[in-house]
Amino acid sequence: MGSLLRASRKDGRLHDIGMTVRAITARVRTLGKSIGVEGLSAHDCRHHWATQAAKNGTPIDRLQDAGAWALPAMPLRYVETAKVANERVRLESH
Repeated sequence: MGSLLRASRKDGRLHDIGMTVRAITARVRTLGKSIGVEGLSAHDCRHHWATQAAKNGTPIDRLQDAGAWALPAMPLRYVETAKVANERVRLESH
């Protein structure tokens, strides 16, 4: 199985090896800057993904598995964030 993200050479050709964490961080930061988001990180993207999945009702065990967390404590933080964000939001009139 090959790498998900392959390293690139200065001439644009791709390496057979995967990108380093440092290279991924730099690429995400550059892409963020190109859309007007200064200081974007891969962790920011992961955080957004997990928060959106929790808000959309993804079961905790599925979120844990998809995020490759060993324990449910981390994905539970995203579920709690989603609960807090939805407090006092009324979808029906009373």
